[in-house]
Amino acid sequence: MATLAAIFKRSEGNVATAEEPRENWDWAPDPYQLRPFPSEDVYFYCKKVDNGRLRREADPLAHRKCWHAATMAFAAALFLMILMLPDALGMMAGYQIDSLSREHARLLRDRGRLELEEAALLSPQRLQELARDLRLVDPDSAHVVYLNSGHGGALALNAPQK
Repeated sequence: MATLAAIFKRSEGNVATAEEPRENWDWAPDPYQLRPFPSEDVYFYCKKVDNGRLRREADPLAHRKCWHAATMAFAAALFLMILMLPDALGMMAGYQIDSLSREHARLLRDRGRLELEEAALLSPQRLQELARDLRLVDPDSAHVVYLNSGHGGALALNAPQK
């Protein structure tokens, strides 16, 4: 079925046929008139439709289909998670191994630093300085008091030697 725009064109309705002589024409075309746009005479009308009074008919299979689709999506997601679980666990173990190796290296550095500090603290020169500061040095020979050795080697509360 043809449209009205295709059947009737403005230029065909107003122009005389080529068989008629030009003098018999009623209408002479204006040389300054623009050509019409394609389908210029077509008018579209949009009618508002109010479906507010209508109610959607319940589909008894729609609820079942929805639950079936949700179950299948959950099963597919669970299947993918199970497939990816070994790789994820391996990756987590790799991160843990890397973390432990970094901690091991840090502990080795701390151990070396602590051994160096201990060696500095236990050096003989430092111990002599501390002994002098705390007056733990050997006394002069003038200040030495020797115990009386006339008891036959017996000391207080000890039984005499036989």
